[in-house]
Amino acid sequence: MPAQILDLFAGAGGLSLGFELFQPKGQRVFEVYRAVDIDKYACQTLRTRYGNERVIEGDIRDEKVQKKIISECKGKVSIIMGGIPCQSFSMIGPRSGYGKKMEKFKDDQRDQLYLEFKKIVDALNPNIIIIENVKGILSKKDIHGRKIIDNIIKDFEKAYNFDNRNNNTKYMLLNAANYGVPQRRERVILIGINKQWKNIKVPYPEPTHAEENNSYLPYVTVFDAIGDLPSVSPKVTKTNLKPKQIKQITKRNRYLRNGKDKIFYKKEWLQKHLSRIGTSGKEFFEFVRPNGYQFLDHHIARSQQFSDILLFRYLRQGETAKEFAKRKPRLAKKLIKYSMDTFLDKYRKQKWLEPSTTLFAHLEKDGNRFVHPKQSRTITPREAARLQSFPDDYIFEGPISKKFRQIGNAVPPAMSNSIAKAIYSEILCD
Repeated sequence: MPAQILDLFAGAGGLSLGFELFQPKGQRVFEVYRAVDIDKYACQTLRTRYGNERVIEGDIRDEKVQKKIISECKGKVSIIMGGIPCQSFSMIGPRSGYGKKMEKFKDDQRDQLYLEFKKIVDALNPNIIIIENVKGILSKKDIHGRKIIDNIIKDFEKAYNFDNRNNNTKYMLLNAANYGVPQRRERVILIGINKQWKNIKVPYPEPTHAEENNSYLPYVTVFDAIGDLPSVSPKVTKTNLKPKQIKQITKRNRYLRNGKDKIFYKKEWLQKHLSRIGTSGKEFFEFVRPNGYQFLDHHIARSQQFSDILLFRYLRQGETAKEFAKRKPRLAKKLIKYSMDTFLDKYRKQKWLEPSTTLFAHLEKDGNRFVHPKQSRTITPREAARLQSFPDDYIFEGPISKKFRQIGNAVPPAMSNSIAKAIYSEILCD
């Protein structure tokens, strides 16, 4: 029987999905038993994937929700995992410091959510626990000056061993790009093994990809990941346009191909693309394009201001707003509508032949840091999902903004898949 997983703070389910998709010789060795989240759109996504019974919607701090989780999972799950909410740890959120008073974030209640996670772990006593978080957790301190990461390890260490086999740390800092994800994304991973179950050290998932190392596959690039997808164009918003321009734009938008939420995926798209990419890209498509899936979902271009579309056209690959302003100061002053004193990388055109920069939940608001390398627009939800290594048959529910939020917050399934492989090979099969 597959090892049963309880996924807390599941979001769209990327962490547990990577485990489910690890199937040596076609055998399912991990299975999601319950997935829990407070966000209604994430729960809709999880229900679409797993059905109603396996999804619990609610606040983990709510005593009724905790009781429901414990009653349904007692004696049933052997692995508890979760991406504990990380807004107060993130270096691009409150801690970025732009216009913020930092004192208010020293005593952020979200820093204590791991204690709610621990209550459930204590009640269910699983064999393995897995905690995922952003790199910022390594430097964030509590009001007493203690590092949050040390507090977490100390609180769990009485029952769980976190010592790694490969180094002297009790956590791992993994870059998703090293595990076949077309994105540079550093994440902290804690794996704890129940001392009463097995007295062994934690395995380290061996990297499979590297930037410049002949012992590994090359990084999967943005082109590898999304180069097969059909071109789409953004509709133009009416913002800052004159009446005559609005009339012209309305007519243009009517005939524009900005994409649809579901279309048939043409086999020739994949065949042509596979002929243009290397081994890294081909292996990536084995993961994200399941055999027999006939559709392409959520490939819709976001509407943009006309000035932004022009800016996207002028940006060079890899260029940020700050760099563009230095190269074309007059044009930048005309096209960029915000203060250049802060958020100097608010606009960024991604590089076609490199992994993307780190995706994040701000995609819900705009995608200006994720401008398509070849088309004058920001990335679509499906392109974002590809850059996160979600398979094409993974459907995200909710408005387009909520799809982006779920995708940006997720753990890349391909990276999680490598963690699953290490746990299965070196712990479960030990």
